[in-house]
Amino acid sequence: MPALRRATLPVLLLLVAVTVLVGCTRGEPDIAVSPAQAGAPAAGSSQVVVEIRNSGEGDDTLLGASTPAAAGVEMHLTEVTDGRASMRQQETVAVPSGDTVRFRPGGLHLMLVVPDESVVVGGTFELTLHFERSGDRTIPVEVVSLLDLAEDAFDQPAPEPGADD
Repeated sequence: MPALRRATLPVLLLLVAVTVLVGCTRGEPDIAVSPAQAGAPAAGSSQVVVEIRNSGEGDDTLLGASTPAAAGVEMHLTEVTDGRASMRQQETVAVPSGDTVRFRPGGLHLMLVVPDESVVVGGTFELTLHFERSGDRTIPVEVVSLLDLAEDAFDQPAPEPGADD
């Protein structure tokens, strides 16, 4: 039995070394966040429009967002089924290497839940995005009218081929 244990130890060490090397060769994400806007609050909530671009060689995941300007921030996906729109909360959002994730009204969006008095047209507040691999990114958010938010959200250039696959 002692000979078997001596033979097993080098194999285990080799397996640990290979596992560590495979983990180290995973590429790093390179996250860039666009300027962000939030719509003036309506019915106790507000949407945030922002783009997250990962130009690195490794994937990342948006774990959530937070701000002192609201009771909470939720990630939602609006889906239309049989002519009815519904929102489904997203626990995380993948930010694959080489892709851009767009948070927009009517699709994937960030929702401020019970925004405070600082979320008014012309105001700004800070929003922190929490990434699995890239850590926290705090960005300023400009508050605009709902009409301006919708116009800005849909008046964007077409995404790059394969950016939203």
